[in-house]
Amino acid sequence: MHETKEDKEMGKKNEAARMLANLNGPWSNAACMGYCLIAMRRANLRPGAQRRVLMVLEQCFDDVSVEDAEKAGYANTEG
Repeated sequence: MHETKEDKEMGKKNEAARMLANLNGPWSNAACMGYCLIAMRRANLRPGAQRRVLMVLEQCFDDVSVEDAEKAGYANTEG
């Protein structure tokens, strides 16, 4: 089977998108929730508080963009 010029271009675009998606490592909402849970446990938060935070965090995935979340994270780390 002969690959067309369009097929080659689409393949290059797909590969570029895959590489960009993995620039900062694999991302998933579950991994984010895991980091949050680990941090709350290390901070000795009570299990009830942990559940409430994770419920709200899950809602944030739906109504806060990745860009806005990143801005909030950087704002929290700047002196």
